[in-house]
Amino acid sequence: MITKSELDRIHRAVPSDYYQRGIKKNVLQRIWHHGRFKLITCELIRLRIAGPVLDLGCHSGDLTSILAAATGTPASGVDLSSQAIAYARSRFPAIDFRCVDFSRGLPFGDGSFQVATAFDVLEHVPNLPATLAEIRRVLEPGGYLIIGVPNETWLFKIIWFFWTKLRGHVWDGAHVQDFQQPGSYNLLLQAGFQNVRETSILQNMWRFIIFKRGS
Repeated sequence: MITKSELDRIHRAVPSDYYQRGIKKNVLQRIWHHGRFKLITCELIRLRIAGPVLDLGCHSGDLTSILAAATGTPASGVDLSSQAIAYARSRFPAIDFRCVDFSRGLPFGDGSFQVATAFDVLEHVPNLPATLAEIRRVLEPGGYLIIGVPNETWLFKIIWFFWTKLRGHVWDGAHVQDFQQPGSYNLLLQAGFQNVRETSILQNMWRFIIFKRGS
């Protein structure tokens, strides 16, 4: 299995504007990201979120800015890449962006957020129990963890294989959790999160799951 230091090297190697260039120039990436952004906006409105939100693995800040706009509340974004955080700050100066290795802890007090999001993040985290414990700590009781993870169906695996050989080569070998398997998914339940609802989009290639923090 790939080591954490190797994963960190992969994450830091992703260009700061990787997602912006992809959305602009690649139809597949445009469909992939816009579908997810639309879904999270609808769900935040549906949940009537009125408190601060935290975006884990925020990279260049696009999702973080959508969270802030959809809820009208303060938003914070954390990411391992200092280059990505600098880029996010230049694009969205009103948002609190911090360079953080959140597998080692989060620089926020207990119960600081009503919602935490992790889109295309948890599948890259080797020590998932420690990360989930930190996420639970910074969420208020009854707060929500909203995750988006790949649904590793045969279609996804085919596309992912070719994607990592071409434009997405930077991500080759970076998936260390498979949420189709009970082990990774059950870690969320063991960490004190309850499944509220979930859906699959993009030809069943991406799972969107809303968890609620238990008391």
